[in-house]
Amino acid sequence: YSKDWSDWSTATQKDFTNLSSGTYTFKVRAKIDDSLVSDTTTFEFTVLRPWYLSNLAIFFYFVIFVSALIMGKKIYETKLKKDSQKITDKLQAEQEEVLKLEAEANERQIHKLQTEKLQAELASKNRELANSAMTLVYKNELLQKLSDELVKLKDENGKKLGDDQLRKIQKVINDGMTDERDWHLFENSFNEAHESFFKKLKAQHPDLVPNDLKLCAYLRMNMSSKEMSSLLNITLRGIEIRRYRLRKKLNVPHDKNLTEFLMEL
Repeated sequence: YSKDWSDWSTATQKDFTNLSSGTYTFKVRAKIDDSLVSDTTTFEFTVLRPWYLSNLAIFFYFVIFVSALIMGKKIYETKLKKDSQKITDKLQAEQEEVLKLEAEANERQIHKLQTEKLQAELASKNRELANSAMTLVYKNELLQKLSDELVKLKDENGKKLGDDQLRKIQKVINDGMTDERDWHLFENSFNEAHESFFKKLKAQHPDLVPNDLKLCAYLRMNMSSKEMSSLLNITLRGIEIRRYRLRKKLNVPHDKNLTEFLMEL
């Protein structure tokens, strides 16, 4: 379209293309030769907007835009919530891991302290047990010396003591050397230091007699043959015989040391 008058034409129609939406005024006039013969005639018309620019379409666009904003906001909030939850879960997992490691470290420390305490108590009981055993050994050795010296004793007239007197004194000495009360005291102390030792022995070898158990306990303490002979009031040869019989009862392999075998129980 044009805001100015177009050139004169004999055409009875006028085409306008690509008009934008809006209201237009069409003006026309006529002439014959070079003289005007009519007034200007106007025709006002309106070109409607295309449907996709109509008010209804714009309303829908607005609704879609607002819906998209709301949807985007919800998606963003959902993603933000998920990310926040992931961070929270990660922090919680890390905190739980730290607490778990601290708990394990504390548990190991407690276990270490308990083990050290038990080891200290066991060492103390073993010392007490060794002292008790050495006291018994010393007592029996002393009584044995006394028994040996007894036969050399003479009365005030220089005569040796009579057989009846010797037997009475010898009986007192022998009773002291074979007093079961000493063994029971030793056994109680031994059980405190090695509470399951006798239980395992009796469970695995129910045919063991008390003297076998005594020998096992003395061997477990790694006593010498001389010390054991004093405690059991038998000769060194007798100790070797009992050791041999004990190996057979316990079915100890030939290549295994008897003392080591008992220490491993």
